[in-house]
Amino acid sequence: MAKLASVLVVDDNPNCLQFMTLAFATQAGVQVTGEQKPRTALVRIRNERPDLVVLDVKMPELDGFGVLSALRGEGNPVPVVMCSGSALQKDVDRAYGTGCNGYIEKPSTLAEYREMAQTVIGYWQRTELPQH
Repeated sequence: MAKLASVLVVDDNPNCLQFMTLAFATQAGVQVTGEQKPRTALVRIRNERPDLVVLDVKMPELDGFGVLSALRGEGNPVPVVMCSGSALQKDVDRAYGTGCNGYIEKPSTLAEYREMAQTVIGYWQRTELPQH
């Protein structure tokens, strides 16, 4: 089983990015970094090869679906968990149809962000991660 050691959080909202980064940083042994710009995130994913990407859905210029499509289109198997304020079934279906590995609704408090991060990290530490 591969160990989850690095997480890249991508969100254009600086407050959400800060909460998400703080939440994942509380998980022992996991290095977390954040990125606000989706196009820069694509480059970072290709170069840094994080073990997991937590990706916002609604972003300007290039949304999370576009980022995920680009990754999957080039054969990049990095696990991606989409994180959105939308729980609409059409968004969930589109995310999975595009190739995400998980879909979660954005929490509203720092405590909920921490709980979400713990759940995501726990899941991926028990799962065989793709080698990329």
